[in-house]
Amino acid sequence: MKQPQARPTASRRRRSDRKSQLATIAAELFCERGYYTVGLSEIATEAGITGPAIYKHFRNKQAILAHAAAEISGAIDTVLADVPSDGAPWERIDRVVRDLCALVVERRHGVQLYQWERRYLDEPEHARFTATITALVARVADLLGEARTHLPAADRTTLAAAACSAIASLSTHRTQISPRAASAGLRSLALGVLATGLPPRLTGAVTEPPHPGELGEFVTRRERLLVSALRPFRERGFHAVTMDDIGAAAGIGGSSVYRHFPSKADLLAAVYYRAAERLAVATSTAIEGAREPGEALRGLVDAYVGYAYGDSDLAAVYLSEYGNLPADDRRALRKVQREHVEQWVRLVVAVREDTHAASARLAVHAALNIVHDLSMARRRHADADQLKHLVFAALAA
Repeated sequence: MKQPQARPTASRRRRSDRKSQLATIAAELFCERGYYTVGLSEIATEAGITGPAIYKHFRNKQAILAHAAAEISGAIDTVLADVPSDGAPWERIDRVVRDLCALVVERRHGVQLYQWERRYLDEPEHARFTATITALVARVADLLGEARTHLPAADRTTLAAAACSAIASLSTHRTQISPRAASAGLRSLALGVLATGLPPRLTGAVTEPPHPGELGEFVTRRERLLVSALRPFRERGFHAVTMDDIGAAAGIGGSSVYRHFPSKADLLAAVYYRAAERLAVATSTAIEGAREPGEALRGLVDAYVGYAYGDSDLAAVYLSEYGNLPADDRRALRKVQREHVEQWVRLVVAVREDTHAASARLAVHAALNIVHDLSMARRRHADADQLKHLVFAALAA
């Protein structure tokens, strides 16, 4: 005879709740400041406990990160498990979209773990977290296939990934918006993306982001260091890469590295200013001759997708390592980033005169996040023309 399972005691539930609370707080801090810059004492302070008390729940910071990722994975698994097995396909898709929107709104400041901070998970946890996200995209793609039976399989995956990215975009910015408005706006954006069509993929296959080629012999040492730092920063994160690593990749050894950059933070700042300058030149050139807002917006989309798709290592570092910049550079570059977003918002409002700035801002962040996630993925399922089409689908939702 099967013995009934004992119910968890109140003290066990409190310990479990405290563990979840700590993981949630930690995830928010990791996403805001970066995994390496957040100490256990900061997590404890935010939770209202002493530093040593945190060890009653976690052995170290790595364990907290793993638990935070597991909780997000578990929440996604619950969304997938709750998908009805029957009913009209679009109704089932809408159920998934609504549940995902609710999840992102509830965990807004920690969901962004999926984008950059998961680099610091141990390999098994990283694999599990990635598998959950892959399963989510695959399930949405399958449902989309039921709703749009003639849609090619590759397009289903691309649209599903873009819709999930649009929903997750709420975690990438701090725009003030009520939970109800955020849920409604994200739902509209995701469904609009899932309903759109895609132009044929020109390359015809999944590709990987290009690896920087060999630099010519006349390139300066400073330039070699800047270029050589990008891929390590992108894949391993700023704190996991040393100046010696960068020097070795550039073929420059020893103290010679420091003749060009006094510190790794100075090198990172140089990368950021380069990215900001390239983006500013590309976008201003693209829109300066425009005769009306629609033409300017098309030029801006072309320029931004070209920038992110064509130089994804530079763009990825620009997006992921902001918290590791020196304070003065961080403030200056934050202003540049905000002005760039507002340029998009002004054009969207000018093109869609019935759209409020708040709604336009939500759509712009969704469109930008689609570009970031799909162009910087390890395996690209969309080419540049398809990305542009997805951007306009988000902006029109």
